[in-house]
Amino acid sequence: MEMKKRAATIAASLAIGVLTLSGVPAASAESDPTPGTQEVVEQATANAGVPAASTDGELDVVPATDATDGVTVQSDHLAPLTIPLPEGLSLDVAETTDSGSTIYPADRGSVDVAVEEVTQGVRVSTVLWDGSREAFSYSLPEGVAATPRPDGSLELTRTEVVEAEGVTAEVTASIGSIEPAWAIDADGVALGTEYDVTNGVITQTVDLAGAAFPVVADPTWAITSPVQVRIRFTRAETATIAGGGWHATGLTAVCAAAGASVAGPPGAAAFAAGCFLASGAMVYTAGVAQNSRPKRCLEQFMTFVPLSGAIIGVPWYGTYACR
Repeated sequence: MEMKKRAATIAASLAIGVLTLSGVPAASAESDPTPGTQEVVEQATANAGVPAASTDGELDVVPATDATDGVTVQSDHLAPLTIPLPEGLSLDVAETTDSGSTIYPADRGSVDVAVEEVTQGVRVSTVLWDGSREAFSYSLPEGVAATPRPDGSLELTRTEVVEAEGVTAEVTASIGSIEPAWAIDADGVALGTEYDVTNGVITQTVDLAGAAFPVVADPTWAITSPVQVRIRFTRAETATIAGGGWHATGLTAVCAAAGASVAGPPGAAAFAAGCFLASGAMVYTAGVAQNSRPKRCLEQFMTFVPLSGAIIGVPWYGTYACR
């Protein structure tokens, strides 16, 4: 009897040992590996219902190896624009994924940044692996300003002083926008997020209360289509144009310089030709702006139309509220 009890005890011990050992690999097989940054971003964009990455647009997107150098966006009909990456994240050098995206991993593993080209723009996704950061700042390039819109997006404008034919003008062109911010957690839940613009710095803040990590926070920089550009003149310049202070040659020269600042050499030629042909309409509209109560300012829209291998500028003039 004693031998039977001892045998049963040994058998039970062996069985427990087998169950314990076999349970270790079984548990490991059921657990999913931690998803990579690219997978996290793709899932977040799907949950947010925003367009997937695309390289079908006309833009040439060049991410820098060093994150501090930002991302350069250009095209045949667009002056180069540098899109900044979030500041103060201690990001490592760029890594290119099989899908063509660029990942900047954080050297301490708390925040990564992914850059993807989308149709007519660039998406900069910040991946938060924990709750150590909830705000991210982007310093705008020199001469570029961001103005909030009612829908939560930001309009991007570039202001430059142009000089030609003895005429000096400060022109402001609409060069793009930053689409409304969004943030999605690991459970697909949308989190509260918004932009603040102060002294040339855009700050996106994310409400991480109750969030499941990783969280993806996203500003998408949409670049104005090179087929249409807007330029605004100041009140003083509007008054000068209305009074005939700039003759047709001066107007054409200023338009060429303004077009070059926005859309490079093709823009210069198209703007110059368009202004020369429509200088009378430009002066008339400036007069309408001057006679408005309160006074308004002249704005010019230029549509680029391909014609027989060349780019033709078709202008349209209007007025806008100004100080």
